[in-house]
Amino acid sequence: MNSLSQTRLRTKLILTYVAFVVPILAVSGFFYYESARRSLDAELGERLVGVAQATTTHFNPLIISSFERGDEQGRTYQSYRTSLVQIRERTNLKRLFVFDPELRSLLDTEDGIPIGTPYARLRFQQAEITACLEGKPTASVLFRGEDRAWYKTGFAAIVDGEGRAVAIVGTDASADYLSYIAGLRKSILAFVLLGAGLTVGLGFLLARSVTRPVNRLVSQAERIGRGKMDQPLNIGEAGTREIAFLAQALDRMRERLSQREENQRMMVAGVAHEIRNPLGGIELFASLARQESKKGSEASKYLERVIEEVGSLKKILNNFLEFARPAHPKADNLELSPLIQTAADLVTDEAHTKAAEISINIPREASHVRADPEQLSRVFLNLFNNALEALPDSDGKITVTARRNDSGEIVVKLSDNGCGMDMETVEKIFNPFFTTRENGLVLGLAIVKKTLEENRGWIEVDSAPGEGTRFTLCLPGAQNE
Repeated sequence: MNSLSQTRLRTKLILTYVAFVVPILAVSGFFYYESARRSLDAELGERLVGVAQATTTHFNPLIISSFERGDEQGRTYQSYRTSLVQIRERTNLKRLFVFDPELRSLLDTEDGIPIGTPYARLRFQQAEITACLEGKPTASVLFRGEDRAWYKTGFAAIVDGEGRAVAIVGTDASADYLSYIAGLRKSILAFVLLGAGLTVGLGFLLARSVTRPVNRLVSQAERIGRGKMDQPLNIGEAGTREIAFLAQALDRMRERLSQREENQRMMVAGVAHEIRNPLGGIELFASLARQESKKGSEASKYLERVIEEVGSLKKILNNFLEFARPAHPKADNLELSPLIQTAADLVTDEAHTKAAEISINIPREASHVRADPEQLSRVFLNLFNNALEALPDSDGKITVTARRNDSGEIVVKLSDNGCGMDMETVEKIFNPFFTTRENGLVLGLAIVKKTLEENRGWIEVDSAPGEGTRFTLCLPGAQNE
């Protein structure tokens, strides 16, 4: 699994964990905030209603309902107002006032409020006042006063002997708890943000505990895909039971594939040996017969053709044997430029036949790799042969360049201006026994791919009809010894 895929998997796991936990934290915080706000609001309302109900017992309903404008200087009015002020001071409320059912003032702790003054703001609390007149003490919703502060009012009716509400006591209090609620809201927000941060951290640890064994499992699966099935799977101690179970199943598959591949290789090698032995005899007797025949005769030409065809068959069998029993690479530090030039020299005659030019440009900083020199030489020889077969009959060109990437690996590009390949062919080009030419080596590119992977490298191809073909090889850089 490449680094981009690892990052995507880790990111998806973290986002999934965060998307699950953070909303729960946010909803819990909001619920706690709303519960606290409503609880404090209800508690303040009950307190205001309680004070209002207690205040109603201090006044005679017949006397207070008889107050008229001009009674403000009377002894009874002053006595009632003094009692109202004392209640306000004991209860530490903002204001207490008494008004009639027509919402006109009868008593008020505020100075300068004569009897009969209408309370305009009470029109916005008509529902609560109506309930109070019906015998249900209640509290208003929060409202803003003239000083832009938040207030709440409790209402309780003063009833006469017949149970009629003749006046209503109002108790105003500042909603100081809102400042505590604001602080609580900030604390909850900080808690949610801290929880989100911790969730991301825990999500990262969780994702890491999942992705690490998954990455190891993917790496092991890729190793099996490259044909390296000699070692059992090992994902370490970390990982869930499900991943461990999957690793065990994958390891059993590796063992079966390894056994099947070994059986196939033995079968291919056995068949190749069985065919090569009689071919050797055919070649020997054909050579002897050619020596006995007259030079230049028709029989001599037929025998020469037989010997050539036997030689072609022996090359194919050698490819089969190389594919069936690949030799383990003997990696060594080597210089790339002369190795590629040697492979190019081996195809010089065929290049001259097609008037093709082979250009090799390997800079010094990208000229040293670590690989098996003999195997790597056969890789480039195969690629040159493949490119030459695709070139036009004239003005053909093969270009080889190299560079060192950020990981210290050497990336080699081998391009030609041949006929190119369509996408379907590109997808199958490295498959064993796949070829687009009657005389093509059906295992050439499959051996190239397998050889590079054995040398801890890889190969890719990019091509389009009429636009030539570009092979990209990646090889480990030389190591300091």
